[in-house]
Amino acid sequence: MRKLIFILSAVLFTVLSAAGQNRTISGKVTDEKGTPVDGVSVASSDGKHGTSTGKDGTFSISVPATVKTLVFTSVAHETQTKAIGAQSTMNIVMRAKDTKLEEVVVVGYGTQRKKDFTGSVATVKGSAVADKPVQSFDQALAGRVTGVQITIPNGVLNTPPVFRIRGVSSISLSSYPLVVVDGVPTPTGDFSSTNAAGNALASINPNDIETIDVAKDAAATAIYGSRAANGVVYITTKKGKQGKARINYNVSFGFTSAYGIPEVLNAQQYTDYKNMAATNNQNLNTTLRFGLYQVHNDQWPRWKTHRYPLG
Repeated sequence: MRKLIFILSAVLFTVLSAAGQNRTISGKVTDEKGTPVDGVSVASSDGKHGTSTGKDGTFSISVPATVKTLVFTSVAHETQTKAIGAQSTMNIVMRAKDTKLEEVVVVGYGTQRKKDFTGSVATVKGSAVADKPVQSFDQALAGRVTGVQITIPNGVLNTPPVFRIRGVSSISLSSYPLVVVDGVPTPTGDFSSTNAAGNALASINPNDIETIDVAKDAAATAIYGSRAANGVVYITTKKGKQGKARINYNVSFGFTSAYGIPEVLNAQQYTDYKNMAATNNQNLNTTLRFGLYQVHNDQWPRWKTHRYPLG
């Protein structure tokens, strides 16, 4: 009996000693702007003790002396692990988490998670086509999407490129894919009744593009019908974001010069050449010489060659 009482006393003493070693840690959790953050999970490093912050960001947790750190977790903030040390009050500043949604693709009627999408879609970030020396963003897609062929048919300014996703589908008609900008089908300018070049897609600023999704399989045809027979290019433009206003200025310029132009004589050199020929030609009246006189009209003065008798 005495042995049993001794064992029970030892257990009770151990429990009381352990309870006496618990300590209470309290504090406040705020964000980088000093605003209280509620709903932050505060737990011991062993995961056996925990609590959460209130609407005013305050918390209070009782942990054993063996617990050396506390873990602060929140959905919208980065997880932080803080050492307790000898302090009983802890003020924590949570940093906002740079959250990114799961990678999604545009599928005509909305967006879908890429891992759940079974079609063939290639995605190009807008930063890949921005600040490139091209006339339109579609020219910058060359070599960035598997199976997509983009060539420039000629050197005429603002000429739409030859854009092919599924190869040549017609002998006389266009093989240009359907272009959808923010859910709205957009004319591409590949059809024209005149000889003047006109690339309608050149009006889209590449710096305003968030993502470009290129649909290459039959799933796009099921959504848009025959218009998508050559594939679909989905363009998602940038939207306004919360935060301070920012202004970005971007400018570019270029110039062209003709090459292979033969050098020709000017007016004075031409008359000198004619006078030399007249002097060397015995059959020509040597009293004739060539000179220049200025002709004025409503636009600009010009010089003409004039033959006159010598003296």
